[in-house]
Amino acid sequence: MSATRINWVDYAKGLCIIGFVLAQSVYGYVAMTGQPSWMHFAAAWAAPIILPTLFIVSGLFLPRTLFGSKSTFFDRKVLRFIYFYVVWLIIQTVILYTPHVASSPLAIASALLSGLAQPTSGLWILPMLALFHLATWLTRRSAPTRILLVAALLQTAHAAGMIQTGWLVIDAFAQYFVFFFAGCHGAELFRRFAVRLSEGFSDVPAALIIWAAINTVLVAQGTATLPIISLVLGFAGAFALIALATRLANTRHGAAMQYIGRAQFVIYLTYFLPMTAAQTLLARSGLLPEPGLTSLAIGLIAIALSLAFHRLVRRTPLKALYRRPMRFRLKGAELSRGGQLLGSATDRVEEA
Repeated sequence: MSATRINWVDYAKGLCIIGFVLAQSVYGYVAMTGQPSWMHFAAAWAAPIILPTLFIVSGLFLPRTLFGSKSTFFDRKVLRFIYFYVVWLIIQTVILYTPHVASSPLAIASALLSGLAQPTSGLWILPMLALFHLATWLTRRSAPTRILLVAALLQTAHAAGMIQTGWLVIDAFAQYFVFFFAGCHGAELFRRFAVRLSEGFSDVPAALIIWAAINTVLVAQGTATLPIISLVLGFAGAFALIALATRLANTRHGAAMQYIGRAQFVIYLTYFLPMTAAQTLLARSGLLPEPGLTSLAIGLIAIALSLAFHRLVRRTPLKALYRRPMRFRLKGAELSRGGQLLGSATDRVEEA
């Protein structure tokens, strides 16, 4: 497979992480100020697309290790996500709750315990990826079509409000596992789709416009989250985003987008703290009075500072924030030599 046909993954990841961080900045700013904006609709428009695509792409490279060494699988696909979740949960909790220690000495300990039981809003994807990988491994001998059907029924039940426990682990599993599992067992389908697009299809722009119009109408009507519709929109959005990513890769432009895609995991781990700081600063200063532009600026600042911080620490002892020390690896596991982020067989998150 040519470099172009592989690069689309980086572009897709870049589009996903940018959309995710911008959406989080919008929701966070609205929660802080009570000021909705045009960016709020943009975040709602992207909601049916971003996370389903992210989980689909995360499952694409899983077949490489699914039937291989158990120690390698559990090291890369389970322990790795648990390690980074715990490390960054501690960092976020200490920074966010230190001002409250004087009035409530047990605030940090209580928040940490709460975060272990109920994944925090800024890091919840990490434990869910560990759980998705584990669930896929446990069902690896089962017929994929049966598991996919059960996963689709779970997603439909969640959209219908039948699975709304309030515990993020169960609710998010029901909502998103179908996309991850489809990415894993439908990996060849998604790759062939990208390959065919890389060879050239003149009607791709028109198809993307039609898809975008349908997504816009359904979101505006408030029907995008309904049963079946949300499932279809998730897969349709993933194919659309892959098509856009493939087109971007073929043009050989947008190097910044590809770089962001390769650094997706770095951004995801780090964005919450600069985003929170930027929200507080801009909300209090009033430098950008228009809430939509303020939300956009907050998201871009969070991405830029996340990348900058990683470059500052990647050759210092703080690189352990992004690369596990050997003592936190399973014995017998093969070391990763670089690769795709968030779920591939060889993970750039383990880079120095």
